[in-house]
Amino acid sequence: MRVFVGTLYSGENEYDECLASIQRQTFRDFDHFVFRNLPNKEAHHKLFESFLDRAGEYDILVKIDADVVLASDTILEKIVDKMRCDDGIDILAVAVHDFFTDKLINAGMATYRNTVRWDYGKETMFVDHAEVRPGREVYDDKELAPAGVHCKNPAPWQAFHYGLHRGLKSIQRIHSSGHWSYLERVRDNFRTTGDRRIGLAVLGAELVYAGQLSRSDVDYTNARMRAVLEQYLPLDSAGLEREIRRLRARNWGMLPGDLRRRLIRTLRSENVASESSKR
Repeated sequence: MRVFVGTLYSGENEYDECLASIQRQTFRDFDHFVFRNLPNKEAHHKLFESFLDRAGEYDILVKIDADVVLASDTILEKIVDKMRCDDGIDILAVAVHDFFTDKLINAGMATYRNTVRWDYGKETMFVDHAEVRPGREVYDDKELAPAGVHCKNPAPWQAFHYGLHRGLKSIQRIHSSGHWSYLERVRDNFRTTGDRRIGLAVLGAELVYAGQLSRSDVDYTNARMRAVLEQYLPLDSAGLEREIRRLRARNWGMLPGDLRRRLIRTLRSENVASESSKR
């Protein structure tokens, strides 16, 4: 079974450590392709199209993002064995340990068989979603997990962007409740640890809820996101906490969580609307 390992890279702090963890793998029958500095949607499409163009050469795609450091030298071998032994699996998602929540997250490291297809026509924040028959997408949070560590050492801009991206997902029409709950766990972890990087992630989401950041700001290639971040970089953890509380107080933070989510989703729907629909 030959493997196409694909990595999306946009300057993540963990990139060198990610590469080293891939190079140490005991399974060797793979080629590694890195897609650099592309907007999020374009990067995913380029990755998937490149894999499908080579479907005759590779049996599976293992997507290892540049912010993921593999947890062991044998994880790729174990993933290949699982896919080889069970041809009923089209997509295998192995949970990773997440820095922002200090917990396992199921939206971890994904493996796709070369029979999988993606619908590029859908306007959605979930650009890596593929339609497969029920039961053929497997989430593993016990046997092989954790496959790696997600965002082991994020740069400030990386953490801020992550919160912005997740904030947009949390108010999209589909799958919003899961991402909202995730961000509540990030918020709890910031209160517990006081880690400034986690605070920047919370802040990124709260600026989405306040209507100050939108889908047009989500790509790493967009300069506005970094310009907005610049005003908050001088703040320490206590300063970030004050700013987060201020934003929450002005944006229905007193409401129960699910009610606040539904209200913000309605009021900020333009934040996650298709940019093409605005033209």
